[in-house]
Amino acid sequence: MTFTGQWESHEDQPVEFSVAPEGNWDTHRVLFWSDIIPVGKDRKRAAGVPSTATGLLAWLRSRPNLQVSEPRSGTIGTGALPAKVVDIAISGKAVNEASDCPARACADFLTWPNSGDNIYGIAEPAVLRLYLSDVKYGSRSHLFAIGIEGQDQTDLKAFLPDAEELIASANAPINPA
Repeated sequence: MTFTGQWESHEDQPVEFSVAPEGNWDTHRVLFWSDIIPVGKDRKRAAGVPSTATGLLAWLRSRPNLQVSEPRSGTIGTGALPAKVVDIAISGKAVNEASDCPARACADFLTWPNSGDNIYGIAEPAVLRLYLSDVKYGSRSHLFAIGIEGQDQTDLKAFLPDAEELIASANAPINPA
């Protein structure tokens, strides 16, 4: 990846690599995930959801506490991996799912293999732009995801040029599945 300016990372492990412009970790960041797993409001793996971009998107769109945009086409990296892209926010009618939520409503919806109790979610008014791509490496199919976080829609819009430039510069030995 090509970084413009100073960036910092707080996660660098096989299932997640995340970065943010230096000093802005709590404002916005870019998250690279491998093999994400959907979790329901009970914080347990959602049953019957295929580990594919299409399967995860259908499940996300069925969650009443989430507002998920219509999927659109996008690409990831120098190899132009095909991706489905959506924006995810808390629904205006959402019921809070987290006892430690700092806002009117929070929703937890993702985790990773071998993550223990680590769950990913958002708190209103945060917005997550999510890129999903079915990829193949190590002779196996995987679900590759990239998230761009914004504190709200305005912050996401302001951060998108830097985040999208970073995503476009990514290079890895993976192929479309």
